[in-house]
Amino acid sequence: MAGGNGVGKRSTTHFAYGGFRYGRVLTAYHGKGWIRGNFEFRLEIIPLEYIFQPPRNAFGAEFRPVNFIWNFKGSKRVKPYTAIGGGLLLTNHDVPVATNGVNFTPQGGVGFHFMQGEHRAITAEFKYLHVSNAGLTNANSGINASFHVTIGYTWFK
Repeated sequence: MAGGNGVGKRSTTHFAYGGFRYGRVLTAYHGKGWIRGNFEFRLEIIPLEYIFQPPRNAFGAEFRPVNFIWNFKGSKRVKPYTAIGGGLLLTNHDVPVATNGVNFTPQGGVGFHFMQGEHRAITAEFKYLHVSNAGLTNANSGINASFHVTIGYTWFK
């Protein structure tokens, strides 16, 4: 489950969503010291997304096919990571209002796996997300800054 808040001129816009992730670690550990880690590719499917925005709320789905993750080795109990990626948000009403229902969502942030055993973790992620139709219509006011928090449960192979 996740949620977020717009900032600045979009501070009245709020997000709530839930979905699934699938990641694949592509490399062994590299680097030394605190930066030691491995590279992961992840995709996310968000089948249910609700955007609270005056005067008209919207709901839709988001597909995030490109997410690049650097998993830091961390400690036995906490494994931090950084993430950068993007997706496509489709909604039943314009987001923001008076634009259109097709938007791109570049994003980046940091997360932490709080290990609950060798193959399980509670995951918390904090990210910046931008919402923009990238000029698909003349109206492209976008949501230039929104901050999101995700809490989930992760299973590792």
